[in-house]
Amino acid sequence: MVIAAGLLLIAWGVTTAVAGSPTPHGLGRVKWSVVGFLIAGLWGLIQVSTATPAAWHHPIWAIAAETLSVPVAGRIAINPQAAVSTLLRLASYAIIFWLAFQYGRDRRLAHLGMCGVAMTSSIVAALGIVPWLIGWDGFLWFDREFMQRQLQVGARLAIPFVNPNHLASYAGIGLLCGIGVLVGDTRGLWRPETQPREKLRRFLEVVFVRRWYVVAACPILAVAALLSLSRAGIAAIGVGLIVLIAALLRRSRPKVSWLFAGSAVALTAIVGAFAPSLIRLSDRLEQASLRSDQRLEIYRNSMEAIAASPWLGYGLGSFQSLYRMYDHSDLRRVVNAAHSTVLENILELGIPAALALFAAILIPVVGCWRGAASRRQDQHIPAIAVAASIMLILHSLVDFPLQIPALAALFAFVLGLGFAQSISARHWPAMSKDLV
Repeated sequence: MVIAAGLLLIAWGVTTAVAGSPTPHGLGRVKWSVVGFLIAGLWGLIQVSTATPAAWHHPIWAIAAETLSVPVAGRIAINPQAAVSTLLRLASYAIIFWLAFQYGRDRRLAHLGMCGVAMTSSIVAALGIVPWLIGWDGFLWFDREFMQRQLQVGARLAIPFVNPNHLASYAGIGLLCGIGVLVGDTRGLWRPETQPREKLRRFLEVVFVRRWYVVAACPILAVAALLSLSRAGIAAIGVGLIVLIAALLRRSRPKVSWLFAGSAVALTAIVGAFAPSLIRLSDRLEQASLRSDQRLEIYRNSMEAIAASPWLGYGLGSFQSLYRMYDHSDLRRVVNAAHSTVLENILELGIPAALALFAAILIPVVGCWRGAASRRQDQHIPAIAVAASIMLILHSLVDFPLQIPALAALFAFVLGLGFAQSISARHWPAMSKDLV
């Protein structure tokens, strides 16, 4: 993915230079996101560097030098290889966002992109549902043991992911794209001056002739999300749908829009406040692969690690190596994720750099929310982007969907398209003067 994203960026740069035309969108609109991303990325490189002051280095390097009786260069990062790999993945996501931001200015391409997300995600979901229902014990790259676990009575659908929570997020993105596209294509059909028969005819034409494949995709995605039995994933999708409605009403009915937005915030706050009790209650009714008390123990241990180094962090991708040092429980399984991307990013990058990374993501999200109110045409595209963003961010508070490349890349693509269409066309000529 990193190589493909890099080649696409080079191809875009070459074609832009050969054409001699300015880029559709300059850096002006994303400059603060770029600043935040660069701060986080540069700090990630500094964590890997051996040129930092010795007082900053993690004690594990001194212990290693003493144990091996050989000089060992110290670093902030305790797993430099994982840090470099994570930085490359972050760079590829940024490239995907940038290219979607550039090409997403064309409303036809942006619309096609959202339809494509709905279609491809439904195909992926169907590839998981079919063998799960038929009972195939061998499928794609999964070994026989994994497929047999998937086919047990009461098993949660995860195919083609390993974790069912990630399938829920992936299906949620596609579902929001599909519903948003259908709403966007049919909103203009209900003008008062149009005769009822004509309204119905146009509606049926859009739904069953022009966008039949999107209509077919939505039930598949909804079924996949439900079969995953992901409590956090399904709840996040529900909040995402509320945010989508709120964003779509931003221009026509702002008061109602804020009511829906407030409902989403209130619902999130209530669920967050009672989440531990709800998880304990549900785990009494069913046995989960990772019990709630264990997940809460992971959160406590992660907070202890953050308190030990709140400003410097431990290096990107270092959680699995670091966690054993702070594990006070009797967990026998390997813990390779904090089950909270937000918490894990703070732990690895440190508070300042993590906040810079969060700001780099949230700035386009806020832009999409504003664009849903300012745009007269294709308002549904930024509305989809902000809804998908809120869904994934909420899910990332209690799980790690954005640490899965398929989900993070898709998120960057949808957000780039939405942010491109959140900018009013009257600003394009002025922006085109900003050359990259």
